[in-house]
Order: sequence, then C-alpha cells, then structure tokens
Amino acid sequence: MSQIDLAEVLVKEAVILDAGNVASKQMVFACLASQFKKAGVIRDTDEYIKSLEERESIGSTFMGNFIALPHGRSETVIRPGIGFLRCKEPFRYQSFDEEGDVRYVFMLAVSKGEEGSNEHLRVLASLARLLAHREFIEKLEQVETYEELLAIVKTCQQEIAG
Repeated sequence: MSQIDLAEVLVKEAVILDAGNVASKQMVFACLASQFKKAGVIRDTDEYIKSLEERESIGSTFMGNFIALPHGRSETVIRPGIGFLRCKEPFRYQSFDEEGDVRYVFMLAVSKGEEGSNEHLRVLASLARLLAHREFIEKLEQVETYEELLAIVKTCQQEIAG
C-alpha cells in the first residue's frame, strides 16, 4: 500500500487554526463539514455528518495526545479531503467507548465504493504515521497558515518515507 501525498488532499478552506469556544465534536463536525461543502468536497453536510456519526458508532476516533481523527465515507463526497482544526483550548472528545481532551482534529472525507475504501485506508495510514511523530505534533502547535501546514506535512512525510 503506497503512501498518499496528504498535501494533495488537505483542503485550504477546511484548515482552521486557533478555533475558540469549541465545546464538542458535534461543533467540530458541523464546522468542518460546512467548510468541505464550501470547498466543493461534499454535496450535502447533513449526509456527510451522518457518515461521521455512523463511523463513531463502530469504534473510537480519539487517538490520544490531544488528537482526534474522525472520518466519514459517503456518497455525498465529491473528492477526497482532509480538514484540520486546531483549538485554542482542549475540549472533551467522546468517541465510541473512549474519551479524552482534544486540541487537534484531522477530519477525512472519502467517497464510498471500492476505490474510496482503498484511498480511505491509505490516507488514514499516512496520517497515522505522521501523528506518531512528536516532532510533527509539536510543529502543529506553531503553524500559523495553511501554507505552513502544507510545508510541515510535506517535510515530515518525506522524512518518514526517507
């Protein structure tokens, strides 16, 4: 399974740095789904949010280390996308049978079907590899623009692959 270039699917409109007053994952889902819709990643926010909630009922998307990785596979997804939200303050994230404080949310939108399934696994695997590196997480804290986020994603992916 080849690594996917995460920078190619990181959606500029769905990168939100230093979000304030985030109280729940539902707020995050609604916010990033709305941004995905504006960016032309999905056709229908409600349908996409439903796919996120279905996934949450199967298993936890809380990763520990202040990170959550919610993802939804849905017919409403036009093209694959990753949104990123960094919160000013951690909020309590409940997912399946786990909960913990979260500041960094990477949310995936993937189309349904066999191709989407393979792509979904490749994107998750690539993201998980990045998130396993403390240096990457430390850099997430410093990022001030979408372009900076793209640069650290590319650099860290190359370092890990190299």
